[in-house]
Amino acid sequence: MRRRAGKPYLSAIEQTRKQYLRFKVISLTTIALLLGGLGAMVYVNYDYMLFRHIMTRHYIHTETMDTLFAGHLGFVPDGYGRHFDNLVISIVTREIRGVDGDRYTYQYTPAQHVAQQERVRVRAASAEFYEAAAGVGYLFLPNISPYVRDFVFDNREEINGFDNLILDLRGNNGGTLDDFQAIAGLFLERGATIGRETARWGIFSAHRRSRGDKFFEFDNIVILQNERTASAAEGLIMALAENLDNTTIVGVQTYGKGIGQATLPLRGGFAVRATVILIETPLGFTVHNVGITPDIEYDGEGIVEFALGLIDNG
Repeated sequence: MRRRAGKPYLSAIEQTRKQYLRFKVISLTTIALLLGGLGAMVYVNYDYMLFRHIMTRHYIHTETMDTLFAGHLGFVPDGYGRHFDNLVISIVTREIRGVDGDRYTYQYTPAQHVAQQERVRVRAASAEFYEAAAGVGYLFLPNISPYVRDFVFDNREEINGFDNLILDLRGNNGGTLDDFQAIAGLFLERGATIGRETARWGIFSAHRRSRGDKFFEFDNIVILQNERTASAAEGLIMALAENLDNTTIVGVQTYGKGIGQATLPLRGGFAVRATVILIETPLGFTVHNVGITPDIEYDGEGIVEFALGLIDNG
């Protein structure tokens, strides 16, 4: 067998031995890192782990624990350990709401989470689009949700068939930022800023931009709002108003919610929702606790007919 200069031939046994040593080093290093990470996790959470162990396994006043679980979670578990973390989350989020009024941070129990998703779905079913007058389409969005997003996308060809649009967001209490971003993207050029998000951890702060290609082309867009228009619906209004020059906002001052929440699934069907970002308009203004002032204030019956009059006179 030919050998190359400077690279002595290694027998199969020697090669196997080297591979084994390499595998051993890699394995031991991996185990050391895992054990180190586990040790760090135990050290950081030591106080809570000890407290949790005592309260779930050794605390003698079980009637008190039963009362706490029933009051916060709606049931008494078979063994406190499994749902103790849910109890703690519920207590902390309830205290937050009591201290600073952040009613958007809370924990869903499994039943509450299912009920909330059903409420969103049922509310979304009232979305509608029709011809309000010659050349004018009327689009009502009851919330900002995957169902409403799909409704808009499924009907976009018909919606775009009109020269003018009345976009009714009265009573729309918002929804998810991703769905708001998708809907706004139909009105705006790709890359347009539709909002600014500021998080405590800087890497999660960002300018939210339109991702899709602009689809809608209207001569005039009249947006209807009221005091129950909130959150992502307010974001949609400002995304259009600050990027387009053909919008007119009609109604009364909106609710004023310029903060965003993340909803994270937990074990056992629970979910926790927490306020994690501040939201500003594309130009850097905040609507939180302020709301959106309409271009034309109108608080009465026949607001759709009033909007049609604005389009005709325009």
